[in-house]
Amino acid sequence: MITFPYGIADFQGIRRRGMFYADRTMHVRDVERLGRTLVFLRPRRFGKSLWIQTLATYYDLRLAGEFDALFGGLAAAREPTAERSSYFVLQWNFSELSARGSVDEIARSLHAYVNNQIEDFQLGYEDHLPGPIKIEPDATSTLRHLLARIRQTRHRLCLLIDEYDNFVNEVMVSDATTYRALFDADGPFKELFKSVKSGTEGQGLERVFVTGVSPVALNDLTSGFNNAKDVSDHRAFANLCGFREAEIRDALERIAETRDLVGTPDELLETMRTWYNGYRFSDDVEDLLYNPTSVLYFLEHLADSGEPPKVLHDQNLRTDRGKLVFLADTAAGSGVIEQLAEGDGTVEIAGLETRISLGNLICKSRGAVASLLYYMGLLTRTHNDSSRLRIPNLMVRKFLLERLLEVCSSRP
Repeated sequence: MITFPYGIADFQGIRRRGMFYADRTMHVRDVERLGRTLVFLRPRRFGKSLWIQTLATYYDLRLAGEFDALFGGLAAAREPTAERSSYFVLQWNFSELSARGSVDEIARSLHAYVNNQIEDFQLGYEDHLPGPIKIEPDATSTLRHLLARIRQTRHRLCLLIDEYDNFVNEVMVSDATTYRALFDADGPFKELFKSVKSGTEGQGLERVFVTGVSPVALNDLTSGFNNAKDVSDHRAFANLCGFREAEIRDALERIAETRDLVGTPDELLETMRTWYNGYRFSDDVEDLLYNPTSVLYFLEHLADSGEPPKVLHDQNLRTDRGKLVFLADTAAGSGVIEQLAEGDGTVEIAGLETRISLGNLICKSRGAVASLLYYMGLLTRTHNDSSRLRIPNLMVRKFLLERLLEVCSSRP
């Protein structure tokens, strides 16, 4: 019986258990081709963390002996690159950080988290390092000590940062003053990313891959991390996260081989197409993508019971209310929301903005607000026209749009 990894972002676990996996490992070559420091943005719960774990497994020097077992039958095994299984891998997931407290409290939390990750790294690579890594209260100093140790080996470091903007976005919508302080010239968030940038300048940090939801924090970093290349709308990565229709059809047919279903695969696919399809992340790509979390939610229920879930929208995809309140409290945000609610579900702007800052959002920039809704997954591109954004599917229209209207109606 086919099993689906709903809510699971563990590449190794998925592969070892023989769970359903749509191969995306052919994109490792794109990662290496397009640059050493890359940023990749997608809406929350759209498969970013699974891709981070795929890269971690591919590059980790400790897993060289398990490469064939983990990647057998996938594109990465058919045509592996020279960099496979050759890196020390350090991972940061900023969704684990709290956004509460003063700047000093957040700074201490940030430094403690990074130090803990480096301590775990040291334990995991103890047999590969020439000596201990000195841990200091300032995590940027600890990172320099780590790189100094790595330069004593024949390997280099790959840093994978997941949800880089998670906690700072929470700060942004609740306390703009604290948010700005995090990005001051000597602010803790900016200082950390400056140290990452410095590490890529011949200090042993060879490859960096960063995921997040929006470019707001990235742009507010300005020179602190200006060596990063945003590949979010690059054609090569347009289908990196999300499911293609052919993959879903195949999954439905495989389920139908093992159990009776309420409806044919074609009928079930039509339901999924209406509710979950419609995302486009590059102007010149015709194929639309399905929301992966919603698809796995549907398929897991179907495989278990033979029928679709009674509630077709996954409650785990509930958009963060704080961000919507923040947007609704701006003049531009109110206008965009009203247009979406009363019109045909589309909004016209000068063009999708990739350089959004807190200042843009506060200063009544309609284009910045609509663009942020795009990054949040509430709007998507129309084919070959990035100046026209639209609601992607019925799930967004029925669930997320209603959430937006709830925010507006609750305002005094």
